[in-house]
Amino acid sequence: FTDEGEVAIKAAAINGSYTVSVRDTGPGISPTDQAKIFEEFQQADSSATKKKGGTGLGLSIARRIVELHGGRIWVESEVGKGATFSINLPVKVEQQRAEREKV
Repeated sequence: FTDEGEVAIKAAAINGSYTVSVRDTGPGISPTDQAKIFEEFQQADSSATKKKGGTGLGLSIARRIVELHGGRIWVESEVGKGATFSINLPVKVEQQRAEREKV
């Protein structure tokens, strides 16, 4: 999130998968916090997250959903320079279509 600045969304289909990224110009996330924010009840340790509240479940739920679909989720961030959260999901549409056409 960001109180000021911008949030941008980018999507691409490359090599049989879709990647969606959400980038913000917020406070960024330290490497220590990046290692834990996808775990249940964990949040980045900053005054901004304490002001906004939350349970620390959103990213762990997102991670589980993405992994159930055979994908992955990750964050790239530098303190003071914002963060980019990305998911990558395999495209299975062509496989399903080919299986239907065989029937």
